[in-house]
Amino acid sequence: MSDTAGSSSDRDYATQTEAPTPDYKALLAKPSLSDGGWKRREATTAPPSDAKKIGRLWVQRLESRNAITGYGLGGKGPDGPVSMIDTAMTEQAFENWAAENGWQVPTHITWSFVPEMHLPRVSDKAAEGIRVWPASTARTGAQNEALLWGRVELRDGCFYGDTGDGTPQKLAFFHEEIGLDVDDEGYYILRDRVSGRTLARIGEQMNWGGPPTAYIAPELEAEIQEKCGPGEILVVGSPESEERFKTQYPHLREPVAPPPPPGD
Repeated sequence: MSDTAGSSSDRDYATQTEAPTPDYKALLAKPSLSDGGWKRREATTAPPSDAKKIGRLWVQRLESRNAITGYGLGGKGPDGPVSMIDTAMTEQAFENWAAENGWQVPTHITWSFVPEMHLPRVSDKAAEGIRVWPASTARTGAQNEALLWGRVELRDGCFYGDTGDGTPQKLAFFHEEIGLDVDDEGYYILRDRVSGRTLARIGEQMNWGGPPTAYIAPELEAEIQEKCGPGEILVVGSPESEERFKTQYPHLREPVAPPPPPGD
């Protein structure tokens, strides 16, 4: 169970550097809060004569809001009009934003929208033990998928991570879709804010895809450095307990050796 370490202020902050593995079989059996799927709105009209201008304008609008994860061009060359845009907004938030500004959403562009998040960044109970929650304030787009591993620790209210090279010393930073909570046994846990599922207890051996990237708002980085640094920030993205991963894919516990080469 997490304990606390004294701080220089009158407040005590939590420390959790290791934790026993929970029953991930039971946790995985719980229903998800969402199917987690992106929504896609196909184009319904042909591109107008000023499609290039319209596409550039919408890309700029979304970039200024830090709410775009990618876009594609029509035609065969690099100078074609924007034909699709992946937004970092839910469909409803996007529609509200466009309506508030009096903008008509182009129908010749294919749009995609991120799923709703159903959990807060940090639960009330978890907020009592931390100095700052180091997670992005922008939704996550396409990521590298190399399998990385390491650990994340909570020490005196701050989160530290490594990539399997020893005691976590770098300032850990998460994707926006990852939230912090405290489970029924009193351990700090990472939860998927879309599905609601428990991904790991802080201190467990974890896996994540990467090298991950994330938007780090300048004001949040300054707060992290002030309260927990100075130090190097390590984006760990969306970590998952190694045990949870193997519970979900049990064949990985006993990998099958490849057959011998012909002639042996």
